[in-house]
Amino acid sequence: MCLAVHAVGQSQIALPESKNKLVVIAHRGNHVDVPENTIASFKEAIKAGADYVEVDLRSSKDGHLVVVHDATVDRTTNGKGKVADMSLVELKALKVLNGSKKPHKIPEFSEVLKVCKGKINIYLDFKEADVAETFRQIREAGMERQVVVYINKIPQYKQWRSIAPEVPLMTSLFGEVKNKEQLGMFLGQVKIEVLDNIADPEMVRVARENGVAVWLDVQSASEGPDSWNEALQKGVQGLQTDKPAELVKYLKKNGWRDGMPVSASAEVVKKKPSYIELKDVKYGDAPGNENLLDAFVPRNHTDSTKLIVYMHGGSWSRGDKSEFPKVLIDELVENRGYAVVSINYRLVKDGKDLFPAQIQDVKKALQFLADKSKKHQYNGSQFALMGGSAGAHLAMLYAYGHDPEKKVKAVIDLWGPTDLTDKMVRADGSDADNTVIRFLGEKDPQAQIAKDASPSYHLTKETGVPTILFHGGEDPLVHVSQAENLYKKLISLDIPAQYELYPNDKHGVSAASMVDVMSKLLVWLEKTYPAK
Repeated sequence: MCLAVHAVGQSQIALPESKNKLVVIAHRGNHVDVPENTIASFKEAIKAGADYVEVDLRSSKDGHLVVVHDATVDRTTNGKGKVADMSLVELKALKVLNGSKKPHKIPEFSEVLKVCKGKINIYLDFKEADVAETFRQIREAGMERQVVVYINKIPQYKQWRSIAPEVPLMTSLFGEVKNKEQLGMFLGQVKIEVLDNIADPEMVRVARENGVAVWLDVQSASEGPDSWNEALQKGVQGLQTDKPAELVKYLKKNGWRDGMPVSASAEVVKKKPSYIELKDVKYGDAPGNENLLDAFVPRNHTDSTKLIVYMHGGSWSRGDKSEFPKVLIDELVENRGYAVVSINYRLVKDGKDLFPAQIQDVKKALQFLADKSKKHQYNGSQFALMGGSAGAHLAMLYAYGHDPEKKVKAVIDLWGPTDLTDKMVRADGSDADNTVIRFLGEKDPQAQIAKDASPSYHLTKETGVPTILFHGGEDPLVHVSQAENLYKKLISLDIPAQYELYPNDKHGVSAASMVDVMSKLLVWLEKTYPAK
């Protein structure tokens, strides 16, 4: 498993085309004179000249996709009950209310797609529905390039990225993301195309630097020119409104339909890193890319510049040095003055390059870095080691068992296995058990090689180094007890240690938790391995 929440990638998914640079989103359609989330409200949004219409999507009891905002029909119709407990026939029999004399019905999603196609883009507020069926209907309608999906839950993000990776996604920020630095970390981990409701102009700027649009909600009882103007000054790219016709008229009157107000922030040119990047440096003689490393070095580096070395995850059989997030490289190198190195190592494939090949490669890489330190001016006598999953295992194993010169000064463990002999956490036939067997080439958990490959067996008062451990409480691959037991041993040996548990996270952590992980590992480094 990699350090990132998911393999993010840096290529940007294009938003639907719009003839206007500043987009207007009609909140639940234009429901000034007709009921919200009805075919009539969507047609009125088209007439108003809006660029997008917000559509709230849910599933009926029998699996049909219907457009309703609330979880129940109580507020908007003449009926009562949960949408999820009613059949399509029952939902279609209801009358949508708002004082209109003309009867209105709850529409099916397929009807809405037909009305909007080629006329207005859809901001799909994905409440509770089936992702596969939703994307099937979008594709069947030929609307793939006219929809942005607003996700409300982390599982929805994973499902949409898996089933429809080309569809642009939008979300609100997690509560843990409170400033521009944390936003940068968040966007380094999660591939998102639009964010909503960022009030701070500096955070808007960070989003734009990362190629992410920001759309603000301006709908309220007092909505009007004052609230529109306030939102526009933040430099956002879209406004969601209850008064689309009035907002469009206001923007046109001020010349802001195809751009931003003169007083708003100018377009941001994405900043280039100010540090030196060295890619695919060969440190050993393994074939292909298995003994390559990437280095990121401050331009003002000296012979006292400290190194942080990262080892990727992937069950010792896959993964790549490129998984190390750019946002963390920027923070560590550009802002704090560390040199960062991310290494590849030999992977187990077809029964070849079993353990200890990987730890041998770590030794080679660190020796290579030490040998080159005087020539290239950095401190080659000290290292902090960091790894994700299998890489965290290698970082701990090297620090506790293969560092006689005591060059490792700190370890950052991101959900790594610590004891490969513990049969309690690798039940027969489980993914965890099969992964360890492939890695060691040995089934017996009490075999000597399993002990040799276990960081906890090498940890003593003499070999221990300050360690911070991060782990998900529901990790199905590396059981949380692996981190708990190692932490207890570190504490019992009076070795500085910190343990951060994320009770509801699995292997790797959620986007919200990852922001917290990055913040805490930076504090830990400052305390145990300061850059200066």
